[in-house]
Amino acid sequence: MLNEAMSTIFTTILNAFYEKFSQPVIDCVKDLVATSIVVYENILTGPLKPIPSKSHYTFNLRDISKIFQGLCNVSHKHCNLPIHVVRLWIHENKRVFGDRLTDNKDRTYLDDMLLGLSLEKFKLDKKVIFNSERLVFGDFMEGVDLENKIYKQIEDLKVFQSKIEDYLEDYNGSVKNAMHLVMFLDACDHVARITRIIRQPLGNAFLLGVGGSGRQSLSRLATYCANYKMFQIEVVKGYQFMNWREDVKKVLMQCGVENK
Repeated sequence: MLNEAMSTIFTTILNAFYEKFSQPVIDCVKDLVATSIVVYENILTGPLKPIPSKSHYTFNLRDISKIFQGLCNVSHKHCNLPIHVVRLWIHENKRVFGDRLTDNKDRTYLDDMLLGLSLEKFKLDKKVIFNSERLVFGDFMEGVDLENKIYKQIEDLKVFQSKIEDYLEDYNGSVKNAMHLVMFLDACDHVARITRIIRQPLGNAFLLGVGGSGRQSLSRLATYCANYKMFQIEVVKGYQFMNWREDVKKVLMQCGVENK
């Protein structure tokens, strides 16, 4: 019963959004919904169930809705073939589910499942899907000041890396405390992931890593790429509950009243 309800809801959403897309993409809607539900069921009942060492492996309907939120972020100008929408579908699954997995065994299980369903339903194999070393999507390649940003695949990873380095240089030129970072590909990929999250309605993330791994620096850079304003609470000596309330008031005034 739940699967039927999910299928009806998400099929209606995708059909409405893909109405102006090419017919081959519209024809993929039914299989996109069916495969997404299969992935969701396998994650809930398969080897990715929560255990004491992986207690955060708790997924619900909010997670599967994020998949379709990502599928509704693209433009018909850059997503007019089934291969384009399948790449996006795999990318969104890897972001929503894959980024919460903690070891390579679990990531391999998810990757194999996604590629297996792509081959079964869309007749697309790994060589066709992965036209570059990794799947990266973003809406920041055209610049930070554009009002209507276009979410699309970034196929040339060298250009992607160069663009992030340019953003870092521009950021350092606009602040007093410059960040001297080496933007290797994994770091650039993390910036794209954080930007994707904070650009979504109600988007939020909890970044985990050892000290000095770049969580704050990459978050600042991602915020700059998204053309957002950063607000960070500075806990100093003598910081008390009243100071916390004042900081919360300040950020709520910026968000709610100034609409920033």
